[in-house]
Amino acid sequence: MSEATSKTENRDPATGRPLQRGIYYRGPRQYQARKQIDGKRVIKTFESAAIAKRWINEKSAEAELGLFRDTSPLDKHTVESLVSRFRDECMEHRQTDRIGHIPAILRDDISQVRLSKLNSGDVRKFRDRMLEAGLAPSTCVKRLNLLASVIQHSISEWDIPLTMNPASGRIVKRPQGADKKRNRRLNDINSDKSEYDRLIECMSGSVCPDDIWLVRWSIEQACRRGESLSLTWGDVDLEGKTISLARTKNEKHREEHGPEKRPLMPGARRLLLEKLATCENQPKPHEKIFNVGTEDAFSVRYGRYVKKAGLKDLTFHDLRHEATSRLAKIFTNPLDLCRVTGHRDLKSLDRYYQPVLEDLANFAEEQERIINIAYQKSEK
Repeated sequence: MSEATSKTENRDPATGRPLQRGIYYRGPRQYQARKQIDGKRVIKTFESAAIAKRWINEKSAEAELGLFRDTSPLDKHTVESLVSRFRDECMEHRQTDRIGHIPAILRDDISQVRLSKLNSGDVRKFRDRMLEAGLAPSTCVKRLNLLASVIQHSISEWDIPLTMNPASGRIVKRPQGADKKRNRRLNDINSDKSEYDRLIECMSGSVCPDDIWLVRWSIEQACRRGESLSLTWGDVDLEGKTISLARTKNEKHREEHGPEKRPLMPGARRLLLEKLATCENQPKPHEKIFNVGTEDAFSVRYGRYVKKAGLKDLTFHDLRHEATSRLAKIFTNPLDLCRVTGHRDLKSLDRYYQPVLEDLANFAEEQERIINIAYQKSEK
């Protein structure tokens, strides 16, 4: 091809002017820009020759300053593709997120943003759209944190070449009021019958006999609902006073770490022995301890009976708060308490520990009395 022919072909049909070196016309509103950087050709297509020229100049400047970063691999991915892959590969156990939070992210405009264009501004707009739609701050934080986890996982495990996580809490501020600590506990104030007694009485009338056993167990052992419902008789060592709980994070996590062992609390052990005595035949190791049906079915029954008993705003998960606060009186070392309740860190534990302030004041008085007595004896 002659030089004259080459120059003729590399003209902009829209203006008739020669295109800058490295820019090629590929069709209506398609101007391909090519730039050789560090021995690698970088190619990108734009709607106009002016934009393509500006891009080439920017890449040339970045290359000279050592700031060039090839974003072409990021053009192949959108937020939607990452979230969908994360859902399919990493969230088989998190049914609630798969039903609610993941589809909500995929429905939002942010799902169509390409990773090469994704920035903190897109995440802030996503946050603001959720708040404008009237979602609770806690729900917004849940979805923002989930998006941040997806992006971080793609960086560390899928080699997605992002230099930062634009959904990180260090970059995008979370809505206020989302970290409000729930403090609902069973109380005995202004009532002829304690809330504990009313709860036991109402659940004893359940159409499912094991409902009451599960409620009593939760107050004694502080297990999560899913953990309790997964328990089999083979997971309990009554002699060794331990329970073995299946880890629910993911299949790989279960294979690597095996079951999680926790100490069996005295009240929970007595309850299991009592339940065992009611069985007509010796249960087999693979049989479930609490046969209450599905989690959803149990939750419906629990809500119905609690409402009937007049126990306002008492969720089943509140029983874990109750149990943790009771066990804190026994285990003064918070690390020991974490081993019992299964909390991952002290920050998580703090959300569940809800002491009665009067009890703390009385405990301080008692300790002061003991110290004074010991001091007086030493003086003598």
